[in-house]
Amino acid sequence: MKISEYFNLNRKQNELDFVDIDFNNDMPLFLDPYFLSIREDRWSQQANSTLESFFQYILAQFRNGEIDEVQKNFKFTEPYETCLGLSKEGVQGKSIGDDDATKLFQYILDSNALEDGLISSVNEIKIFVENISHDKISDLCTNVIRKHLIEYTKSQCDLYGIKLEKEIATREYWDSENLEWKASYEEMLVIDEKPILLVPKSIVCRKRGFYYDSDHYARHFVLHFLVSEELRLNTSLVKRRTLKSGEIKTTVVKEEVADKYNAYSKSFLRTFTRRHPDYFDAFKASAKIKLASLSNEEILENHSDEFYLGIINELIQGFSKIRTGTSDANRFHDHIIACMNFLFYPSLTNPVKEQEINQGRKRIDLAYNNAAEGGFFFNLQTVKDIPSAYIFVECKNYTKDVANPELDQLNGRFSPNRGKVGFMVFRTCNNEEVLFQRCADYYRDNKNLILPMQDKDFIFILSKMKENLFERTNTPQESFLDELTHKIILA
Repeated sequence: MKISEYFNLNRKQNELDFVDIDFNNDMPLFLDPYFLSIREDRWSQQANSTLESFFQYILAQFRNGEIDEVQKNFKFTEPYETCLGLSKEGVQGKSIGDDDATKLFQYILDSNALEDGLISSVNEIKIFVENISHDKISDLCTNVIRKHLIEYTKSQCDLYGIKLEKEIATREYWDSENLEWKASYEEMLVIDEKPILLVPKSIVCRKRGFYYDSDHYARHFVLHFLVSEELRLNTSLVKRRTLKSGEIKTTVVKEEVADKYNAYSKSFLRTFTRRHPDYFDAFKASAKIKLASLSNEEILENHSDEFYLGIINELIQGFSKIRTGTSDANRFHDHIIACMNFLFYPSLTNPVKEQEINQGRKRIDLAYNNAAEGGFFFNLQTVKDIPSAYIFVECKNYTKDVANPELDQLNGRFSPNRGKVGFMVFRTCNNEEVLFQRCADYYRDNKNLILPMQDKDFIFILSKMKENLFERTNTPQESFLDELTHKIILA
């Protein structure tokens, strides 16, 4: 049973920020430290900082000859709390014993990749070390950043009113402040006496087609060089064919070259990279461009057009079912969260409800991490020079127009460190010209960008998505926001 079903959230994967796991069966998803390291949102950066803290500490101990300490700290268990992994059926929950952890550590030592500097980050372990692949690196990553996942789970449960159990013993996580493994007692999500950790869907990967992989490195970079060398040296692997024009065409079969050098083996990749480090740098740069968050379709794998259309229709119809006023304020708030998650993933992630700022003196209805790698939210910082690490959302389920007090409230949340962009979400407006002029005043005064959106705006975007159902692009959202921003800046 999925989390959304168990807690009657009435939300599909597209409307949720976390992976809607089936807590009785593992999903074939994993965490990859390289993907985490290239993400720009605050949550990922903080989690990656903890991961690098762990590995750099291990590396420093190794360089100091403290091998016993390195081995003592290189430990992890299979993180059954996330319900992610490669088990075919059920949640294995099998701990990796001391002997197994010792073997994995020994693989790293035997590779000499630490000693010669090939591995300078946890990202490179699975590229150069035998018997370590996606699943074990994912387990290690999850163990190290477990505290971040605990805090994320708390925030998501708060968002949906899911009750947590107090004083639950956690499994170990890396304490980057004290440089040690630590366990604690926390508020935890517990189902059937089993602690559960929710994972942001924006950070998970699938093994199939994942680019940052030793096979991809070998095939698309190492073998490209080796084939060129075989041709240049005119070796026995070079084949000649006379064309009708009389021209002689020379070719080399890539797989024959791979067999000659055993090019897919990690031992060869280590040797090659020591001699040609630029090729590994090029591989990493290429991976950074090609890697992106999984779409909801890729997470679910059984995502039909009817399913997608059903979500759009439910979101559109939801507005008419929510009355204005205090009594339905929470329903409106929850509906906007679903709309924002559906429309703006993967650009906006990790929504936190009523986030406290300024030591709790002010509260924000909703705050998102800006994780955009292109488009409107990315351009806020890079093109318009507007700080936007977080995107704020204020929801007003009013029967009247929002006015200066409400806009002042949102404007007061902004700062260069947190961000200076926010949505003022409300039901309807009788005088849009005055509203846009007020938003324009805030932008002219302090370059604070308030984006007003009402029911009809969400319905307009969702309706446009229905018209472009088979394209599955974010063009309707991007076009609307670009036009809205244009109106405010030029008002």
